Amino acid sequence: MISLSEDAVAYANEKRSPIHIGLPYKVSGCCFDLTESPAVALGEPTSPSDYLRQTISGVTVFVPKEFPEHDPIVIKTRSLLGFRQLVIDGWKLV
Repeated sequence: MISLSEDAVAYANEKRSPIHIGLPYKVSGCCFDLTESPAVALGEPTSPSDYLRQTISGVTVFVPKEFPEHDPIVIKTRSLLGFRQLVIDGWKLV
C-alpha cells in the first residue's frame, strides 16, 4: 500500500504535477537478491504504458506495473540545503 504524507501532497499540488515512482533496482549475487528503494519524482514517466495511474490523496501517482508487493510505504518530502525532493519511507530491502 502506498500513501502520501501531507507535505508530499502539498508539494505536488504546489508544483501542479503528478508523482511517479521509478522501477526498483534489483541486485543479484551468487547467494543473495536485493531490491533497492526506487526513486520518486515529480512529473509523468517517460513510458506511461509501463505504469498504473492511481489517485492517492487527490494526487495522480504513476506506479510501475511490476512494482513489488511491499509493506505500507509513505512518499514524503526531504529538504537539503533548501531544495525539496520526494523520497520513499518504509522501504525494506528484500
